[in-house]
Amino acid sequence: MPQAAVVTTEPRARIRHIEGLDGLRAIAAGLVLVYHLIPGWAGIGYIGVDVFFVLSGFLITSLLLARRGGLKDFWARRFRRLFPAALLATIGSAALALLVGGDALVALGRQVIGSLTATYNWVEIANSSSYFDQSSPLLLTTMWSLAVEQQFYLFWPIIVLALVKTRRRWRIAAALAIAAGSVALHTVLVATDVTRAYMGTDTHLWGLMVGAGLAFAAERSVVECETSPSRLSGLWGTAGWLSLCALVAAGLIAENSPLMYPWGMVVASLLALIIIRSLLPDVDSAPAAALRGLLSSAPLSWVGVRSYGIYMWHWPLYVLLSYQYPLLDPLLAAALVVTASVLLADLSYRHVENPIRRMGVGPWFAHIRQSLAAINPAATIGAITLPGFALALAVAAVIVSPSVSSGQQAVEDGRSGIVEGGMGAGEPERLDPDSIGGTMTQPPPADRPSAAPTARTSPEPSVDASADGPEMPTQTPAVPASWDEVTVIGDSVTLASKPAMEEAMPGIVIDAEESRSIHTAPDLIALHAAQGTLGDFLVVSLATNGPVSEDDVDRILDAAGPDRTVILTTAFGPARASWIPSANDVIVAAAQMHPDRVRIADWHSAIADHTDLLAGDVIHPGRQGGRIYADTVKDAVDPR
Repeated sequence: MPQAAVVTTEPRARIRHIEGLDGLRAIAAGLVLVYHLIPGWAGIGYIGVDVFFVLSGFLITSLLLARRGGLKDFWARRFRRLFPAALLATIGSAALALLVGGDALVALGRQVIGSLTATYNWVEIANSSSYFDQSSPLLLTTMWSLAVEQQFYLFWPIIVLALVKTRRRWRIAAALAIAAGSVALHTVLVATDVTRAYMGTDTHLWGLMVGAGLAFAAERSVVECETSPSRLSGLWGTAGWLSLCALVAAGLIAENSPLMYPWGMVVASLLALIIIRSLLPDVDSAPAAALRGLLSSAPLSWVGVRSYGIYMWHWPLYVLLSYQYPLLDPLLAAALVVTASVLLADLSYRHVENPIRRMGVGPWFAHIRQSLAAINPAATIGAITLPGFALALAVAAVIVSPSVSSGQQAVEDGRSGIVEGGMGAGEPERLDPDSIGGTMTQPPPADRPSAAPTARTSPEPSVDASADGPEMPTQTPAVPASWDEVTVIGDSVTLASKPAMEEAMPGIVIDAEESRSIHTAPDLIALHAAQGTLGDFLVVSLATNGPVSEDDVDRILDAAGPDRTVILTTAFGPARASWIPSANDVIVAAAQMHPDRVRIADWHSAIADHTDLLAGDVIHPGRQGGRIYADTVKDAVDPR
């Protein structure tokens, strides 16, 4: 059978093979997958993306130094290496999204455009999308980092052409200056817009730049192939091991916090830089040899060369599975997603990425046509029909794509006071916003009577408790004389239920906003007390967006004061909201510890058998779900 021609027009680049880099890619991909797929197992596993950035900055700059020209050919090869696989993953994911439907299709048009034009990060920033809003996750979110790299491949070669005319120390200084500027800009913007700071090319450029700085510093060893061993070989080898251990341990153990933006990610980038330096050919020591042996092992190398495809496929598959089976056990979901991602990445690598990289696009098409013709005509028809069918599904998905999720629409309906509307909501709930430095939203002013409220007791001797918790002590609960004695501080679940609550409890004071967590409660309580809008019965519904601790409850009780009754609302959400079970346990324990002051509005138990009344995010209630929420709160406040 005739063989397709192989593209050989590029000048030979004299770059030495560096053992272990593929293994480092595999570890970086593993950290990201654990972070995304198993909530709570890798608090800062996203630092794997910063490792990818350092690797790309180092390798691309080394290649440019070897070429010292030929930018048209360089860009063509980058296109052949990256675009076909991205096109396959984008079209395939969009086609599958049509089969799943619902919130999987949200904003798909702009996502596809951003993915295929290497502008995904800027498209989402321009549309005020939040990278950290994951109650209704977008299908192609992880394409942001690939867009950053692709933009780097576009502008950095031009800068390198100018820098090669200068001394080595000036090249290094230029790279480090750009890195420092990126860190500084991130530090300024993160206080007002975390997504802009995190996803912006200019504000997340330091990893690429420190990698480029290493390429400038190590040019003699990597590009010019000088073989004299470094005098610090032993030190570099040991430092490489320590950095690898620190990187993996931090990714899996450390908790996310505002300090990560950007300083934790900068440290992760420097650790990756040390690991790469310890793998360079001029490092000749036993520790370095052992590190190369580990990172160049067959399993890690196999995963590493396919890490591009694995990274692209895992998130869309996870999102689709989450929407289709939102309550599926996270470990089972992770196993299914990893298996499918690796399989698709391997097929993409062997049959699309690698052949096109070697042959070029035209010769690859000719090769495929010849290979299929040699099998049978039916295979040729199938090979033409299947991609066309997938493309048709993807186009249809874009056409029917809604602009907002059902969860977003439900919140907006609640905000505007729509009672008879459909399911839907406002802005999706941000999962654990305090981990990225979220700020308190001030409540709106509320009209309250000037007379001090008086409570009366109910003749009924029962107190509601969580259906899953132990029996609560029997006592005669206080109940409000009127609903204006009740103040509710809540998140977007409360906001979506606001019309139903106002209908069920006329006069109730509701302060609900999106993206709130339990940590905002004490300040909000103090604000209401200062404004005279804090009733004798305080409902706190803030367990949806992140963990709840005993200290959080104690701070709420201290802020409320000893004479108020506090009603804590349990949360309900998809399996990926892994903190909800423990948060609910803390709420039940608080009611047991303070039976005279704390009651439970058990939203979790009330809605668990009625998830069809929730939006597609399995968090926000629609019209009927809002009524269940309102009844749950009402029964807890007045359990007669």
